[in-house]
Amino acid sequence: MSGNILIVDDHEIVRRGLRSLLSARPEWQICGEAEDGLQGVERAKALRPSLVLMDISMPRMNGLEATRPSVS
Repeated sequence: MSGNILIVDDHEIVRRGLRSLLSARPEWQICGEAEDGLQGVERAKALRPSLVLMDISMPRMNGLEATRPSVS
């Protein structure tokens, strides 16, 4: 698999760790990060990533709410 990845997690240390692990694979590019579900939805619309790695438990909008098809 190759493509762009968006990381969505409210903990900066988790985002940094995921970025470090994923950056070891040259075919995977991190296209952006977000701190909560609302930011994740906005960035996903703008960046159009191939894959979104999203935490479930976050402030403002959790990962389950953010991944529902009706979110606009």
